[in-house]
Amino acid sequence: MKMTSLLKDLSHALRNLCKAPAFAATCVVSLALGIGANVTIYSIVREMVLDDISARQPDRLERVAAEIPYGRYRDLRAAGVFKDLAFNIGLQDVRWDTGTQGEVAWQMITSANFFDVLGIGPSFGQLYSQRDEGQPVAVVSYGFWRRRLDGDPHIVGRALRLNGKLYTVTGVLPRDYRSIVGRGVSPEIYVIAPRDSDRCHPFGRLRDGLARSHTREELLLAARKIGGEDFAHSVSVLRPMAGVAANASGQGDDRRFFLFFVMLFGTAVLLALIACMNVAGLLLARGATRQRELAIRKALGANRSHLIYQLLVEGALLVALGATSGLVLDAFLRRHLSYIRWPSAYNLPFEFHFQSDRGLFFYAFGAALVTLLVSSLLPAIRSSRADLGLAMKQGEPVLSIRRWNLRNGFVTLQLTLSVVLLSLGVLFARSFTHLADTNPGFNISGTVIARVFQPPGQPRGEAGWAWRDRVVQVIRQVPGVTGVTSVSTLPLMGELQAQDLVRRRNQSISTAREAYELGGGEQFCRVLGIPILRGRDFRLADRTRRPVPVILNRTLAQSLFGETDPIGEEIAVGRDQARTLEVVGVAADAKLRTLGEDHPAVFFTPFSFAQLLIATAGDGARWVQPLRNALAPVDPGAAVDVRPLADAAAGALFPMRIAAMFAGSLAGIGLVLVLTGLYSSVSYATRRRTREMAIRAAIGAPRPM
Repeated sequence: MKMTSLLKDLSHALRNLCKAPAFAATCVVSLALGIGANVTIYSIVREMVLDDISARQPDRLERVAAEIPYGRYRDLRAAGVFKDLAFNIGLQDVRWDTGTQGEVAWQMITSANFFDVLGIGPSFGQLYSQRDEGQPVAVVSYGFWRRRLDGDPHIVGRALRLNGKLYTVTGVLPRDYRSIVGRGVSPEIYVIAPRDSDRCHPFGRLRDGLARSHTREELLLAARKIGGEDFAHSVSVLRPMAGVAANASGQGDDRRFFLFFVMLFGTAVLLALIACMNVAGLLLARGATRQRELAIRKALGANRSHLIYQLLVEGALLVALGATSGLVLDAFLRRHLSYIRWPSAYNLPFEFHFQSDRGLFFYAFGAALVTLLVSSLLPAIRSSRADLGLAMKQGEPVLSIRRWNLRNGFVTLQLTLSVVLLSLGVLFARSFTHLADTNPGFNISGTVIARVFQPPGQPRGEAGWAWRDRVVQVIRQVPGVTGVTSVSTLPLMGELQAQDLVRRRNQSISTAREAYELGGGEQFCRVLGIPILRGRDFRLADRTRRPVPVILNRTLAQSLFGETDPIGEEIAVGRDQARTLEVVGVAADAKLRTLGEDHPAVFFTPFSFAQLLIATAGDGARWVQPLRNALAPVDPGAAVDVRPLADAAAGALFPMRIAAMFAGSLAGIGLVLVLTGLYSSVSYATRRRTREMAIRAAIGAPRPM
């Protein structure tokens, strides 16, 4: 019986909407834009913030915010503080010998129990585990297997030659695997770390029933027994690895990244509210035209609650049509978002998984339900107050004679939200423009990156330096090249080596301050265009010079030496067994990590066996192909990757560019919805005053042109 009544109400609502196709189309389009954009932004936020790693019970994973040698990791694991403890050594590019040529691949070096601690399984084959420690085995990502191995069905057992060493593939990761790197970065190959590794980043799974605070206390006790108070202090910080907690508790770039997506989601919510206010206003205007109908139905015995119910059914039908259209729009947008490639000087592998699953369905259903309540409930209650006597007497639909009514309230709220949305759009656009115009303190446009990987069997040591110098000489002979140097970590990639403690030699550790280290080759500052304020740049002879020379940036030099001349002074780097370095120069400050940061303390040390930075005369992009052609015959087995440094700047600006694009689009859609709402408001007011204007015209009021 109830089902029959519901079907009748739906049929009646559908007939009423068919009688007003323009009204129905406007409402459906408004709701489709509001719900579709909201669900799409939620998908992005979920991918980048909420579901950022693949793991069993990811909320039970905690990262130890420290970098420790393998021996200390082994001791901590044996202490039993965590249910189990694993580690990774970051993301590294390697030379992959395909058999016909050398290519660059991205690998993550991990502990043997890495996948066991995460609690994930393979797509097929098997993932390496603790029993494989010390074995040359590898696990590949699903994307690497599909794209670069052509989906080889016999991949398990196949050998991969990485930097001249053979690894046997044991399995392939799941298709929707999200790496612990986050932000869509997906390492292509995973291998087991050697026992002499010294930059291990540990993380562990909390023991059942044990909170983070208790785990931290046990960790400090165990660390004191293992390495004393200094080691305990270095591992004293635990951070969650997954979800909102991990992003909200992050620092620096991680926190800015989280806040960026929170603001983006906020703009989508504002757009959905504007759509709701727009539809609510349209429903009120439509209710004004149906006053006589509703009044007659009340006179014939329909109670007010039933009228509200029927009006809500009409609203629900509109919301259902709008939500369905919005989900179609969302599917279209997410399909194209999957093809977005984050520009990067490293050509990092990215994989985004915008999935249609139960979580997305429940969110869309909840958004539709809230939309129904916000857009339809108050208009239904207001329209159900139709007065038969007043409607029959005046012969025109009327709601109230008050100057301020619910309709005006909806319009005012809509305008307020639109102003906020437009302000956010302008804020994102100005932030993007500001970052794009920021001077990083070095030359981006005229610099090219070249990464040349030695083929297997090439000598190391002094003979290896000779091979590197031969590559540099080939590059210098290319017309238009004005300088060549090396760099350990590319600028603007959001990362430098972990901060270390730096102090003047013979001063106590309490006077030290944290600073980043960046390795550079000969003429490093000149090639990058960083001015030398005091002293000199690096020379080729600095490779073997002792004590090791160092160049300080202005921020670090002023912090350690004030206004005194630091040239010739010595500094100590590190807590235990500190390195002694001699200051040979002071360079101007530069934004080497991100464009949005203040100038951090940085010191440069000689480092000449990494990627090369090439200064060119003019736009560096013009010299990419000539450099590739010049490097190709250097060694047939070498892997070569050449790209402009501007790709690093594009990667640094990419999140803000996407934010400005989305925020601007949402603000534009919101403006269209507001204009539609204002039009319906004017139409509604005009409809209410038709009788008044007719009488005024009849008694002689002129009609202005």
